Amino acid sequence: MCSADVSSRYILRIRRGGILRNRESRQAVGLKSEKSRSLTLMWSQRRVVDYGLAKRATVQSLRSGRATRRDVCDAHPYLLRAARYHGEPTQRRCPICEHQNVTHVTYVYGDQLGRAAGRVKATSDLVQMAREYPEFRVYVVEVCQGCAWNHLTVSFVLGTDGPPGDSETDRRIVER
Repeated sequence: MCSADVSSRYILRIRRGGILRNRESRQAVGLKSEKSRSLTLMWSQRRVVDYGLAKRATVQSLRSGRATRRDVCDAHPYLLRAARYHGEPTQRRCPICEHQNVTHVTYVYGDQLGRAAGRVKATSDLVQMAREYPEFRVYVVEVCQGCAWNHLTVSFVLGTDGPPGDSETDRRIVER
């Protein structure tokens, strides 16, 4: 049974923008320190999903022998190419080979994006996109270019999507 004060505390954390507290999630969206400006503090970020537990389970299954390196180091050639030319380097070592740092590749998807849907975007571009589009989903994948490790790190939704009836399009529909 869940107590009311636990839910209230969690909701307050979300409202204050404190969803991404662990280091991996914060680095995935470009946050380097508590005081720096980033997407974590962005007003439109919502529906955040951190895949840290799934990553830990995958690494643990490899180390315990339940999975092989071939099972987990299976990045598609297009993903490796995107990491090489469009990815954002990090200071984190690959959890599998421990020789190279992983690279974050950020993909955006959404109905309103049109031709930009499914494209790789820089973290700095997301701030401008969040002001332009009503809603789109962002996926951050970490990739090791050495051993082809890849794992979805975090996903979240950005955009101007406000309450119904708040946008200019909704006002035009009501006027007709």
